[in-house]
Amino acid sequence: MKVLIAGVVLMLAGHTTVSADPADSRFEIVDDGAVVLDHRTGLYWARCSVGQNLVDNFCAGLANRYTWDHANTLESDLAGNSDWRLPTVEELKTLVEYRVFNPAIDPAAFPNTPPSNFWSSSEAAYDAFYAWTVHFANGFSNWRHKRQRFEVRLVRDGD
Repeated sequence: MKVLIAGVVLMLAGHTTVSADPADSRFEIVDDGAVVLDHRTGLYWARCSVGQNLVDNFCAGLANRYTWDHANTLESDLAGNSDWRLPTVEELKTLVEYRVFNPAIDPAAFPNTPPSNFWSSSEAAYDAFYAWTVHFANGFSNWRHKRQRFEVRLVRDGD
């Protein structure tokens, strides 16, 4: 019971202000600040969640929530590229920053990320009604029913 209470207290504590050490940062902000290049994976990430707008280096507004089917049909011409897509669960998990939580992602590279589930393009192998998500409050991945609505961060392959 004490562990449960401690966990709830930590979750209610809100966002942490710790950020990754800039000296070992693998993220480079490009395309007028709207895109993040991950030098470790070679992937380009939308800096803001779908539905948010970049304003003064901050992702303003609320992220939109989509069913899995709708998330897979999203299109974007962010930074003049039209090949944005929903990431695989393995790609999405590379963004998890375990040194911070609520959200568990580098806040300098991805400001104002909702600490909630984000869809991946990866379907659950055992049941066609489920797909994988990554929860950015704590970095855990799990399968969810495709009719549920969650946030989306788009990715594109490197040049």
